[in-house]
Amino acid sequence: MMIEFADPKEWWLELSPTMREETIRQSQRCSLPSSRSTAYLNSVCLQGFLNWLREDSLEAVPWLEASDLLTVWELVNGTAVILGTTRIVLIPTEAIDDGELAVPQEWVDIPSWAGDYYLAVQVQPERGWLRIWGYTTHQELKARGIYDPSDRTYCLTGEQLTQDLNAFWVTVRLCAIVQTRSAIAPLPELSPVQAENLIQRLGNPSVTFPRLAVPFMLWGALLEQANWRHQLFQHRTGQGDDRQPIVRLQEWWQGNFAPAWQAIAAVVSPQQLTTAWRSEAIEPLMEFAVSRAKMLEFGTQSGTEAIAIIISIVAATESKTSIQLQICPVGDNRLLPNPVRVRLLDVAGDEIGQASAAVTEIIQLQFEADAGERFCVEVVSGEQRITEEFEV
Repeated sequence: MMIEFADPKEWWLELSPTMREETIRQSQRCSLPSSRSTAYLNSVCLQGFLNWLREDSLEAVPWLEASDLLTVWELVNGTAVILGTTRIVLIPTEAIDDGELAVPQEWVDIPSWAGDYYLAVQVQPERGWLRIWGYTTHQELKARGIYDPSDRTYCLTGEQLTQDLNAFWVTVRLCAIVQTRSAIAPLPELSPVQAENLIQRLGNPSVTFPRLAVPFMLWGALLEQANWRHQLFQHRTGQGDDRQPIVRLQEWWQGNFAPAWQAIAAVVSPQQLTTAWRSEAIEPLMEFAVSRAKMLEFGTQSGTEAIAIIISIVAATESKTSIQLQICPVGDNRLLPNPVRVRLLDVAGDEIGQASAAVTEIIQLQFEADAGERFCVEVVSGEQRITEEFEV
């Protein structure tokens, strides 16, 4: 239902109390108060807009299924509606000031997300209405919008928007073939390892603004894939607890170790320790201040194809830590059970170091990292892969 208000060029739509109650319940699945608020506002906006279109006998559908919508609203404001061949992006806000339209970059620069039209929507759920007061096109956003890198939005002032919604309606319904979009640069293809590393890092709900935590090209490529977006949502909401926790090396200085990280002698036999220490290519472990080992299980039966990962650390400078990574056999095995490949990755999943061996007693990598820096170690043995994430 439309409410008749002051300016006939604006649209004022009524919101039902039942709709608001249902959206509150659904939004509670998001991880943080801010994301729950975003989900609630967008859900109310979407349902109010769809109900009005359907009253006018128009076949409009949400861009995503209901189960997918929360995975977007957990991360970014905005929603989209498909009307025929036209994609309409709604950008809701509770702000009373209608001085500008700020569109998150995701809705502009992710090719599969970009819209034809963008509507500025003021939502007042408790007062039972939403107000659509202006619109623009993708082409106009790219040509005239001011890009704000601090929050990754394209902004147009109220004066730059077209505020006659009747004109918008005539254009959408009668002039379907209209040039509305600008060209969009393609996003890179992420490897599964890159995606996994990003999901593990950004899936921590303590990362309040994950959309700003990594370069946009990586973020956009991750978000565009529905399965990765779902995994990220599950991690942030506690549904992905099977992932490996981040190993925080700064806690090792205080003697705080996760149970899986044990004293080296509890994981590696004296024979392997002697082998490691006598190797001319390997610096003795005793030079490092702290060393811990973890058993990595690759076989289907416990211990059959296990290997050990040893991490040793020592302060290199006031802000840098020297880190030694070693992969070696466990138990009575003198050699690694399978060909092993080890890759050192940054948080974006890009390789910064690697080593491999078909038959060997030990593999080693040594490097330095800054305080707070994160890195991942990917160990591949046979057809299986294990990834451990660390924070210095």
